[in-house]
Amino acid sequence: MSRKVLIFCLLWACVDMCECDLALFGEVSSPQYPDPYPVDIMLHWELRVPDGYQIQLTINHLDIEPSLNCCNNFLMVVFNNKVLRKFCGQNSTDRFHPGEKSILAPGSHLQLFFLSDDSNLKSHTGFTASYKAVDAVDCGVPELSELMELSENDPPTTYLKQISLKCKSKFYHLDKNGIFICNAEGNWVSENGEKLTKDFPKCEPVCGMNTEDSFGGRVFGGKPAQLGQIPWQLLHRASPRGGASLISDYWALTAAHVVDGYESKSMSWLGGIIDGQDTTSIIMETEKIIIHPKYNRVGLEKLQTNYDNDIALIKMSARVPLGKNIRPVCLPTKTDEAVMEGTVSGFGGVEKKKASRYLLYGAVQIYPLVECKSGGLSVTDNMICAGGDGVDSCKGDAGGPMFFPPLDHGSPDQPYRLTGIVSWGPPNCGDESYKGYYTKVQNYLDWIEETMANN
Repeated sequence: MSRKVLIFCLLWACVDMCECDLALFGEVSSPQYPDPYPVDIMLHWELRVPDGYQIQLTINHLDIEPSLNCCNNFLMVVFNNKVLRKFCGQNSTDRFHPGEKSILAPGSHLQLFFLSDDSNLKSHTGFTASYKAVDAVDCGVPELSELMELSENDPPTTYLKQISLKCKSKFYHLDKNGIFICNAEGNWVSENGEKLTKDFPKCEPVCGMNTEDSFGGRVFGGKPAQLGQIPWQLLHRASPRGGASLISDYWALTAAHVVDGYESKSMSWLGGIIDGQDTTSIIMETEKIIIHPKYNRVGLEKLQTNYDNDIALIKMSARVPLGKNIRPVCLPTKTDEAVMEGTVSGFGGVEKKKASRYLLYGAVQIYPLVECKSGGLSVTDNMICAGGDGVDSCKGDAGGPMFFPPLDHGSPDQPYRLTGIVSWGPPNCGDESYKGYYTKVQNYLDWIEETMANN
């Protein structure tokens, strides 16, 4: 604790307190005024006007023994433990003299502290001051983020009035209660007493929802997706062809090997489409590409032999314009139980390994790692092994999503969550002897959260 804070705390604990009656105006003065004030005293006054008003204090006369920085003899004005002014001296030329200017408190109360030492050799008379209630407290219209607005136009903003906040778009929701009341200090506060600031609350994207219209399951051996059915699916159409999953209005997840070597380059990702040649797609340029630090980087066009930690975050250079055809998928939670099935999607290889023009999807079953062949490559607990009846991820699907619950089974109570990221598999897509491998997203939640918060 600093010396100044300690002195203030000791002063608070030791002074005699005078609590003035609640009124619209009043006066206060040093002891014995206009006669000289006593030596060696500490006094404290609580000045209050009715809630909803602000209190205005005017120093009408000041004659306090001068001291360096007003340390030994002073009048101090405090609001909510914050020192507003501190006075000593005798006239308007003194550094600590109040002059003609009144003090307007942010709320309906003020505290005065008066201290004298044991000298007062010149018989100073102290101070006299008056206070009054002025216009009712007005919290004003709060400054809101670009995604947020008031629920009603031009609401009253004075003491005890209420405002309600909402997100401008239905594709966002408030992360906390949006109802605030104007308090006596001129602050908008929630029912828990939390102050409304620019960072509280926030509009967060609604994740894991799509346009559910009971579509009929991608991908090698898959079925064509309908527009809005997998709205988090992104496509990098140029080389390297691959997928990603939108997880917020700025960030996407993909496989590290898709972007390995492109960290210092700008990549264009497409979203809001099911046709890879659609000219009306949402185009997103990358601002940052962050590969997991434990991934074994090999650079451009080199053969990877270890796909552990095959995960990367992509930050877009501008906010993604969310809508019914482009929306984020939810991340899993640490407490989610292991799933036994999922849906994979992408614009990757189909028959004869030719990349699909259209977004395809299919159902896959998840198998224990010990039941899957790896072709000699390393398999770790950071991976998920999955495959289906003639359904498999293929070249060009890498980085795309495997999500749960199975497509057409999502709901507000059970939104779609990103279980895995298409990582690697056998050279022949759909080979029944092999399954595909996916990065287990659940193992990277802390890294994802920390990386997004720091970038």
